[in-house]
Amino acid sequence: MSQDVLTIPASKTIDIIREYSIHAYPHPRSYRDTRYVTFRETGGYMKELYQVYGRIVLHPTRDNLEMKLNHLDEDSKNRILSYIEDRKNDFGFEKPDKNYMFWLLEEKETLHHKPKLKQNTQSHQYFHYQDLKNKHELSSYKGNYSSSGVFVYDDFRDNLLIDKYNPILQTMRSKKTEHLRSEDSEDAITWNVFKSLQQINPEYWYAELISKGITHTTFTTKKQVHANQVPNELQIKLWQSIKPPEALLQHGTAEGATEVDIVIECEEFVWFIEAKYKSDISTGTKHDKERNQILRNIDVGSNYAVGRDFYFSLLVLDDKSSSKGIAAVEKYSRELTEDVSQFEDHLKHRTVGLSNLQGLTVFYWRDLAAIFKTCMDKAEDEFEKMIATRVFNWLGDKKIHIELG
Repeated sequence: MSQDVLTIPASKTIDIIREYSIHAYPHPRSYRDTRYVTFRETGGYMKELYQVYGRIVLHPTRDNLEMKLNHLDEDSKNRILSYIEDRKNDFGFEKPDKNYMFWLLEEKETLHHKPKLKQNTQSHQYFHYQDLKNKHELSSYKGNYSSSGVFVYDDFRDNLLIDKYNPILQTMRSKKTEHLRSEDSEDAITWNVFKSLQQINPEYWYAELISKGITHTTFTTKKQVHANQVPNELQIKLWQSIKPPEALLQHGTAEGATEVDIVIECEEFVWFIEAKYKSDISTGTKHDKERNQILRNIDVGSNYAVGRDFYFSLLVLDDKSSSKGIAAVEKYSRELTEDVSQFEDHLKHRTVGLSNLQGLTVFYWRDLAAIFKTCMDKAEDEFEKMIATRVFNWLGDKKIHIELG
């Protein structure tokens, strides 16, 4: 189930909503694009959970409705027409000069425990699905839309699925927690996905993660990772601060520590992952316009992993959102496997350590969605299955779906 549920006061319209499984309101209105919605009757109680499976904008008193609805199936078309007719004959459309958004609803669950908000209000609210299932009184979370139309939570913890009171969050820079508030936050998706993986038996995900991230990408690696057995010392670390190589500093480049999004390591290898969601890489640093984010990760990573194999991957939403990063990885990966001296020219200050660099790849957030689907299907522990299901559906709400076929 989705983490986010929208709740709307509907004491006057609740009966007609239930009769036709249609909701309509003056358009536009700044609702978030959530998958699930409940309607509050008199007293603030919620009795049904609906999924919105269709949306259409109409002028209920002016449009040629039959023609506007011809693309819909007969049931949906008839329900909208009947809803409009009944509403006209009852309380009407309160803003007759405006268009209305019509939602086609499907009831997903009956809420037998009749939850309500702790502080009932005449405004719409958002809350967590797990609270809806488990509590009689719900606490909503709040936020606002940015000028670019992105929802920003008042409390960054409302954007986290798991471990939202981890002590590490108290020590983060204010800039970091500020980024966590945005629904488009790379940090939030990184936390929700990889913190959730930490709670699931790696027997269900390790081999598939190595396959999708390293061994079965379109990139050639110098050395494969054998994933037939989970390493004893396997660790996942987020936002580790890694110092630059001494050789870089001696070369005259003033550079601070690199914050690595995801470090996966064991006794045999280290894997750095740079996570991008709807953005691209930084193409240079303050002190070196040519030292892009990929090269910086490779440099500090291969130095950090001395004595172990080192891999680097760029994790992206799609090719368009991170085109510069993908192009850089493709270039460096080709050089690494075809002419390593050409690649080494990008890091001329290095005298040791690059020999452990075994592969550079790109993979996708949809690959992680597929991994959580595997965990949903295979996990025997109900808690682990619940965690996998929650992340899988949360990714689906972000339009991150498994590739079919």
